[in-house]
Amino acid sequence: MRQDGGGQFAEGIDGRVAVVVGAAGGIGRACARRLAAAGARLALLDADESALEAVREELASAASPQVVRADVTDRGQVDRAAEAVRSSLGGADILVNAAGINTKQRTLADISPEQWESVIGVNLNGVFHCTQAFLPMMIQGGGGTIVTIVSTASPLVSPGAGAHYCAAKRALLSLTESINIEHGRNGIRACAISPGEVDTSFVDHRPEVPSAERRATMLKAGDVAEAVYYVVTRPAGVTISDLVIWPSAQISGQTVI
Repeated sequence: MRQDGGGQFAEGIDGRVAVVVGAAGGIGRACARRLAAAGARLALLDADESALEAVREELASAASPQVVRADVTDRGQVDRAAEAVRSSLGGADILVNAAGINTKQRTLADISPEQWESVIGVNLNGVFHCTQAFLPMMIQGGGGTIVTIVSTASPLVSPGAGAHYCAAKRALLSLTESINIEHGRNGIRACAISPGEVDTSFVDHRPEVPSAERRATMLKAGDVAEAVYYVVTRPAGVTISDLVIWPSAQISGQTVI
């Protein structure tokens, strides 16, 4: 344990194993970059193999990350990915669930059953699969921290975010609470980080793509990554279960999804 300049006690993560799921996406990539800078040993998971390889190349000099292609909706692939991480890195100390998707159709009238299943499959079921697959090795290793990237569309339903997206994200708040209640005694800490609008390629898939002026008011992926770093470096006796991060323009009502 070390004391930082702000007078808070924090634990370094140098040498700790951090698994970033959805590492090829904007937020996942930023998290991988931030954790690598702090000395973590990385395992990067994503379904997009070519984009995942690009992240590996970017971080190769700093972290020599292990990359594993895995579709989080496929439990067999997730279990195999977890076993690969255990075999090569010995376990996991940090799990960041950052995989997420959405569709252009976002109202109950327009969402197809297939789109509903797809969004729920990645955004909710995928987090369940990854958490359940990595949790045993974290407990075996004496504990760890599970951070799930949720959304401000979880406590506050947004028609612009979509009925399926909001339903999945709200369920993640309950899943996070369950992890803490069931496994806090095993040294596991879980946190749901809910960012407002974030300027990544994710917003390019909205029904109406935001303007450059609108994007300038949004959070950056690095802002979310800093929040993840803060959560995972708290002392073992401290659990941050829920963290909401807003762009100032959004919380003040200047911009509305």
